[in-house]
Parts: sequence; C-alpha cells; structure tokens
Amino acid sequence: MEDIKKEKNIHMYFMVSIVLAMFMEIYAFLMRLNLLNIFIFINFIFYLWNQNHKKKQMNYLIQCCDAIIEQKDFSIIDGESKESLLSNKLYVLNKRYHQSLEAVKKEQLKLKDYIEDISHQLKTPITSIRIQTELLLEENQNKKLYSIEHQIQRIQLLVNDLQTIALLDSHNIQYCFKEYDLQTLIDEIEEDLDYLNPQIHLNKNIKVLCDEKWFIEALENIIKNCLEKNSTPLSIFAYENETTLKMMIQDQGNGFKKKDLPFLFQRFYRGENSKGTGLGLYIAKEIIEAHHGFIKAYNQQGACFEIVLPQMKMKKKI
Repeated sequence: MEDIKKEKNIHMYFMVSIVLAMFMEIYAFLMRLNLLNIFIFINFIFYLWNQNHKKKQMNYLIQCCDAIIEQKDFSIIDGESKESLLSNKLYVLNKRYHQSLEAVKKEQLKLKDYIEDISHQLKTPITSIRIQTELLLEENQNKKLYSIEHQIQRIQLLVNDLQTIALLDSHNIQYCFKEYDLQTLIDEIEEDLDYLNPQIHLNKNIKVLCDEKWFIEALENIIKNCLEKNSTPLSIFAYENETTLKMMIQDQGNGFKKKDLPFLFQRFYRGENSKGTGLGLYIAKEIIEAHHGFIKAYNQQGACFEIVLPQMKMKKKI
C-alpha cells in the first residue's frame, strides 16, 4: 500500500512540475516581449476568441432559420449583442408565422366545408332531376329534354370540379407517389375520353413518378381541353435527363388566342366557344405543382402544353 501511495505522489509531483515548467516558459516569453507586443498578443487572442464566438452564434442563427422553415421551435441567444437581437426578432417572426399558418389552415378548412356543403345541396336536386329526365327521355324523344339533360350534366361536372378544388386548396390530399409507365396512364385516359374519339401518339414511353389517380386527372383535363376545341390527333413528346422529365402535349389545331394565354390557368376562365366549366386547367396546374412541377401553355404549330417534373432522385430530396 505504501508503495502505491509513493507512486501516486511521484506522479502528482511530476504533473505539477510540468505545469510549473509550462507556466515559467510562458512567463519568460512574455518577459522577453515589450508592453506593446504583450498588448498586441492579448488583443490577437481576444480577436480569435471573439471570431469563434461570433461564428458559433451565426451557425445557431442559421439553425434558427432552418427551424422556421421546418416549423420547429428554438431558443433565443442571451445577451445584448446584435446576434442576440436578431435571434429575438427571428423568434417573434417564427411565432407570428405559426399563427398565420394556423389562421390560413382554418380558413382553408372553412372554405372546404362551404364548398362541400354547397356541392351536397346541389347534388340532391340534380340527381332527382336527372332521374326524372332519363325516364321522360325513354318515353318521348324530345329535344328540350335532351337540352335539360345536357345542362344537368354540366352542373354535375361543375359540382365535381368544385369538390376537387376544395380538396386541393385545403391541402387535404395525401398523394401516393409510385412509378408508372406513361403509356399506361395515356391508355387509361383514352378509355375515359372514348366519347371524344382521342387519337394520341406518344414518341417515347418513360417512367413517371406520380400519384396515379391525380396525375391522370391532370393529364385528362389538358387532353380534354385540346380535343373539345379541335378534333385533331394529339402528339405527346416525352424527354428526360438526370434531373427533369418534360412532356409536351400538342394538337394540330389553330392554337390559343393571344388574349387567352395569360389567363388559361385561372379559375372559371373560359375562352370563346369553350364547353367546359373553366376549372379543368386550373385543377391540372394545381395537381402538377403538387407534384413539384410546373406547366405552361403556348402556340407551336397548334396549342402546346409543356409539363416539367423533377426526376425521382430530385423528388426524394424535396
């Protein structure tokens, strides 16, 4: 036991000796310097410490900004520095941002409920009128009855579009992204629009990462818009690279009128001789943007809709 104690004492004396030696070296170094050099040395050490401290605070402020984007909470930097003041302002901004988001969500849910209520109230009498009209049509081939039936179908389409808009605007759609063959999606659209006798040519079959139901609705609205204006064959050109996938849907008609181009994707906008509700292209745009893409329209030997979507790797990052 005594030997162990002696070893411990020797080890402690050794460590104390090293610390004293280091202190004496620093002291000797400082004594060799004049007062001006000592002052410069101390200021340099303080400058390095201050820069490191500011760097840490700036990194924390960047983390605060990320927290605002990700809708998370964060703490304020203590003190009276500019960085502390900025962190306090970011904290207040974050709180107000959260409050604004909550208010917007509540308004969106209210709007959704209003539209659903209106749609529900309209559906009941429409269904009743439609059944009665169909019964009358079976008994008597009357042009007026056909006209009534056509108007009922338009109202029914409007109700369906309003319900879709309510879902889109309230962000209540849970998209399920999977890979699909573009040709398979187009085949389904051709089947749905069989009454318009679509003739669609695809230059290249590619994989599309999308929600099948909603992406088909977007494409169908675009294709339907082309077919209702011009009963001409449609061409779909598909291109892809490492980051994006581009589709161009083009008809062989007269194209868009210049006055219509800025408003094509606005709600309820209908050009001359339009047969739709004015909501189809708006719905298509909202769905494509929910897929992290964008759509634009222009004239190119007919009407042309260009859709750009990020590729799978990019979408995973988003």
